[in-house]
Amino acid sequence: MRKFFVLFLLALMYSNAFALKYYTGIGLRAGKFNTGLTFKHFYNPDNATGLQLDAYYSNIISGGYIVKGFAIKQIPVKIPIIQLPLDIILGAGLEVGYFPYRKDPVYIGYYKLKNKRPEQYGKSVVVAGVDATVQVEYQVPFKIAPVTVGLDVNPFFMFYHRGPEWIDFGVALRYVFR
Repeated sequence: MRKFFVLFLLALMYSNAFALKYYTGIGLRAGKFNTGLTFKHFYNPDNATGLQLDAYYSNIISGGYIVKGFAIKQIPVKIPIIQLPLDIILGAGLEVGYFPYRKDPVYIGYYKLKNKRPEQYGKSVVVAGVDATVQVEYQVPFKIAPVTVGLDVNPFFMFYHRGPEWIDFGVALRYVFR
């Protein structure tokens, strides 16, 4: 196990020489709850730090709209066995959202869990919270297509009008600009 860990750290350090270099990516994300537009921009040529902005239609319970912003850090990794250059992207940020109320007998509306039972807000709800993101991204070589494909996990906590969910999974496809 110790040898594997040392080899993994050496591969991680070695992989920084093969960092994928692009400045901006615009695309779509499809997730468990949130689906919509995603925008990512890196501030410097080594892609170390940047900003990600997302605008989603959210199908958490009732359907609503969410905007998220993340400060992100990119860590290039090259998996030695298959020689696949991946980027691990870590980020933290904020989100705001709006869930409109509709009068419909079948419609539950936005709610929170209280003692493991749903408690409805019974009106249109504005939500705010904190987010984190962990992403694994692959950049298709520019000769083939200037796109990236990514998988992400986004845990979140709503501190204003809590909802019943706390984590989202998704797949993103972005067109990238150098």
